[in-house]
Amino acid sequence: MEFNRPIWVEVDLTKLRNNFKKIKKIVGNCKIIGVVKADAYGHGAKEVTKVLEKEGIFGVAVASLEEALNLRESKVKIPILTLGYIYPKTLEIAAKNDISVTMFDKKFLKRLKEYNGKKTLNIQINIDTGMGRLGLFPSEVVDSVEEIKKLKNIRITGIYTHFATADSDLSYAKEQLNLFRTILDLLKKEKFLPDSIHAANSAGVLNLKESYFNTVRPGILLYGLSPFNDKEVEFEPVMSFKARTIFTRTMPEGKGISYGKTFITKKESLLATIPVGYADGLLRGLSNKGEVLIKGKRAKIIGNITMDLTMIDVTNFPYIHPGNEVVIIGKQGNEEITASEIAKKTGTINYEIVTRIGKRVKRIYKT
Repeated sequence: MEFNRPIWVEVDLTKLRNNFKKIKKIVGNCKIIGVVKADAYGHGAKEVTKVLEKEGIFGVAVASLEEALNLRESKVKIPILTLGYIYPKTLEIAAKNDISVTMFDKKFLKRLKEYNGKKTLNIQINIDTGMGRLGLFPSEVVDSVEEIKKLKNIRITGIYTHFATADSDLSYAKEQLNLFRTILDLLKKEKFLPDSIHAANSAGVLNLKESYFNTVRPGILLYGLSPFNDKEVEFEPVMSFKARTIFTRTMPEGKGISYGKTFITKKESLLATIPVGYADGLLRGLSNKGEVLIKGKRAKIIGNITMDLTMIDVTNFPYIHPGNEVVIIGKQGNEEITASEIAKKTGTINYEIVTRIGKRVKRIYKT
C-alpha cells in the first residue's frame, strides 16, 4: 500500500558510476576520497557510498561522527574521514570504528594527549591556507606534528587544506596551494609526510591539476553537478526530482492564487496543483518565477509556493489531468531543468538546491 504523496527523487546509480570513472580518468593514480556529507548532498549517503566502494574508491568524507557511524552501521568498510567537529569524549568510539577525525584546532592537542583508548586513533590535519573557516594556522603545523608524533595510539594518516576560490579565482587558489606546499616542504625536512595529502576539491580536480598531490577530494562532481557558478560541466546529473499532479481546475480571469495574492489570473486559466512545497525543498524563492516540466513543456509556477503544495499554469497544454508526471529537476522530452538553473533563479548555488530536498521525499535508486 502506497502512503507517500506522489513526489519522489530518482537517483541514477549508473550515472554516479560513470561520473566516478570520469574523475578517476582525470586524476590518474591519485587516491579519491569522495565527499558524501549531508546524506551525499541529498542523494543518499549509504546507497552512494556502497556503489563507490564497489567501484574501488579509496575512501569517503563526512561532516560528523554521526554520519560516519551511519555508514559503518551499513557495513561500509573503506576509510571514512570526518571533516568537522566531534566531541572529545567520542574519540574512542571513532577509533573503535576505524573512523579518522580531523584536527583543525591546536587546542585539540590537549584532547589527544588525554586519549587513552586501546585502539589507535587515526587523525588528519586540516591547515587553513586561506579558507578562514577551520584549520591550523600554517605556523602551528610543524610543532603540532612533532607533539602528536610523541603520543601513543595516535597516528596522522593525512594532511589537507581546502580551497576558497578554486571555482572562481584561481590566483588566490594558487596562493593557497603555494602556502600548502611550503608547509609540506617543512614537514619533509622533519622527515614526516602522512599517507594521504589532499587539496583538490571538485573545482580543483577540473581547474588545478597541480593540486592533486597523491589524493583528491571531489564532492559535487560525483553527483554530476558543476562546481562553477557560470558554466556547466560534462558530467551527468545523478538526481531527478519528480511529482504528479493531484488537482486541476479552470480559474476565471481576475482570481488571486495562493497566499498573499501575488499572482492574479489575467485570463481564464487552467491550473494544476502538485503536492510539493518548500518543506520538500522546492524553494519559496521560485514563487512566480520558477518552472517545471509537464508533457515535455515548461509550465510556470504561479502564486507563492506553500509548505506542501504548488500551483502551475498549464493553460493550452495537451490534456492535463491528475496523475500527470511533473519534473522539478531533470529531463522530460527535449527539455531539462537543472539544479544550477534553479540556483540562479533563487540567488544560491546548486549544492543548496539538492541538499535541501527533504527527508519526506522518498528516494528511488535506479541501477
